[in-house]
Amino acid sequence: MSAGHTASNFKTTSWTLIANAQHDEADLEDLLRRYWSPVYAYLRRKGNQPADAADLTQAFLSEVMLGKDMIGKADEYRGKFRSYLITALKRFVIDQYRSVHGRDGQRAVMFIPRDQDLFNSVELDERDDPAGAFDRQWATTVLSEAIQRVEASCRDMGLLHQWTAFEERILQPVMHGCEPTPIEELKARCGVQQSQEIYSMLQTVKRKVDRELRNVVEETVTRPEDVDREILELRQYLSAE
Repeated sequence: MSAGHTASNFKTTSWTLIANAQHDEADLEDLLRRYWSPVYAYLRRKGNQPADAADLTQAFLSEVMLGKDMIGKADEYRGKFRSYLITALKRFVIDQYRSVHGRDGQRAVMFIPRDQDLFNSVELDERDDPAGAFDRQWATTVLSEAIQRVEASCRDMGLLHQWTAFEERILQPVMHGCEPTPIEELKARCGVQQSQEIYSMLQTVKRKVDRELRNVVEETVTRPEDVDREILELRQYLSAE
């Protein structure tokens, strides 16, 4: 199984997905899901409480992305879709502040996250400005997609021990702030004798994540020469202190 074919169902490039979302309900929901948390993060950093930010996120998706046919008007040759989206989001926020009756209770329900973890995962950093929050959450979304693909690939290729070592030694501590599983415990769990074997497993999965991150990024840019710059930006967003 190749790294690009996994249970995450990323069956199209992002620009193809944008085109397909205009007439395919599943692709539309996929697209909205990808951009829900970056938009929500932006609105939270604008000072909105969680419930209000969720409501405004829903409004932006339904009124702007769909209601104003933002998806249909997007042009891959005019730059990144997320740059186009954040410009529209800034205008939306201004319009909301100007409108005394910004919520009329008539908004169509198009996509609401079913997983409460999606709300909880958008952790705010007080040092983020709204645009920074958007970019950092977008980077998290891209990295999460790469990790999901790698997990599926490891399971399909019989590399479950390698994935377990990576998940318990690296991924869980980063995601949840917990202590990494001790090497000795991982050795027993993975059935190996030497610590170096665990470190080798970790490196195997790290390399897969790096490759898959590049694959995901390649799906979001138009020109191949933009890939390295985009990856550098994503890493900066994720490592910002």
